[in-house]
Amino acid sequence: MTAVALIAGAGGAGAAVAVEFANRDFHVVVIDARTDAADAAVGPLIAEGRSAESHGLDLLDLDAVTALRDDLVARIGGVDVVVHLVGGFKSTPSLGPESVANWRALEPPVVGTLVTLTAVFGETVQASPDGRVFMVTSTAAARPTAGSIAYAAAKSAAEAWMAGVADSFSGSDARAVTVAVKALLTDQMIAADPEKQWPGFTHVRALATAIADVSTGPVDNGRRLDLTSAEYSAQ
Repeated sequence: MTAVALIAGAGGAGAAVAVEFANRDFHVVVIDARTDAADAAVGPLIAEGRSAESHGLDLLDLDAVTALRDDLVARIGGVDVVVHLVGGFKSTPSLGPESVANWRALEPPVVGTLVTLTAVFGETVQASPDGRVFMVTSTAAARPTAGSIAYAAAKSAAEAWMAGVADSFSGSDARAVTVAVKALLTDQMIAADPEKQWPGFTHVRALATAIADVSTGPVDNGRRLDLTSAEYSAQ
């Protein structure tokens, strides 16, 4: 039976992860609040004859996410890998009322979508012999500043939720993995500023490779995979 990877978020990282899983013969499902973005992420794969589909979906809508899960289980048997790539970034010069606005803007995409996605698909992933759930965090979350307090708090909350997901997988073969980066880099960013250096950034293709490797190989449940570490930055 073909393994299934569900990728939440159709930006540069989501598109790269979709390609990597398609290259490894997964059936790829890309979901995003923007239907056109989800379609664009899988369009090239479908044109190449790869097994892929896209869905425009509000990940904060519990009923809609549940309906998608039920549809996937009925049509293709379930989901083996879930990759959460929904987020955002906001900062402010100092702690103040704008910090509150930033928190209110960041909590739904960073935390709320992860909560809904894992709560709905957790049991389905746990039923897979190679079940994996991934979220991507930032190393900046461990060093919050007054200006980045809302972003750091949202990422920290998401990491705490993932620790609970890992606990829920105890006693099974499913694994919850948090992947840490400083920030992500795309070809579009490089093309827009070709002279700029990007120290410590992780290219989305490197992120995709790391996630796919862990999806098809052994990993400890609850692992925090730091792509800024010497092990990965040297690659």
